[in-house]
Amino acid sequence: MRFEVVEISSTANKVLLVGRLDATTVGQVETPFTAAVAASGRNALIDLTELEFLSSLGIRLLLSSARVVSRRGGTVVLFGAQPMVAEVLEAMALDQMLPLVGTEAEAMARLPG
Repeated sequence: MRFEVVEISSTANKVLLVGRLDATTVGQVETPFTAAVAASGRNALIDLTELEFLSSLGIRLLLSSARVVSRRGGTVVLFGAQPMVAEVLEAMALDQMLPLVGTEAEAMARLPG
């Protein structure tokens, strides 16, 4: 599991998740991921196009990071989930708490202002 952060505007970062976000890898990336997503004080687009697997611990990580961003006035939008990951997100009703869209352009359109 790895992630990359790319500044896409003065108010937003894109975070690409690559690999598996499961019980083994969440512990490895939790602190740096939360810091990268939340500490910037920016909106975050979470790119799921290269995420192969998402466990309940991975969902917890996404939710907790989104809460921190929200408290700081930002928005988190998920996009590009592969079918298996999208099924997990929908089954856990995460798509009811965090916007989940198909493309980066759709995600950008969901950001405020």
